Amino acid sequence: MKYTIDLEKIAKELDFDLEDVEMLLEVFLEGAKENLQVLKTAIDNADMETTFKTAHSIKGSAANLTLNEISEIAKDIELNARKENAIDYKDRYEKLFLLIDNIMVD
Repeated sequence: MKYTIDLEKIAKELDFDLEDVEMLLEVFLEGAKENLQVLKTAIDNADMETTFKTAHSIKGSAANLTLNEISEIAKDIELNARKENAIDYKDRYEKLFLLIDNIMVD
């Protein structure tokens, strides 16, 4: 599974220099990897507060870079955790993890 992103398109959408978007993506990926570890532990422990907060953080960071697929899955986790809904959090986490782990720059 590849999640291909077009940095030039993102730069144009955000009205940023390409170098700035490259740096933002690097920062996003570093933060996302840390947040994914926290999220997995929170889901494994049924800690809905931490699940909510961590998914919210991932959602916002992804949205800032117009990484909409990542943002939408994180939003789904966030909203369900806030309401403490019984959903398959592990499945959604896996999808989120795979998207972030397989980002390919076009």
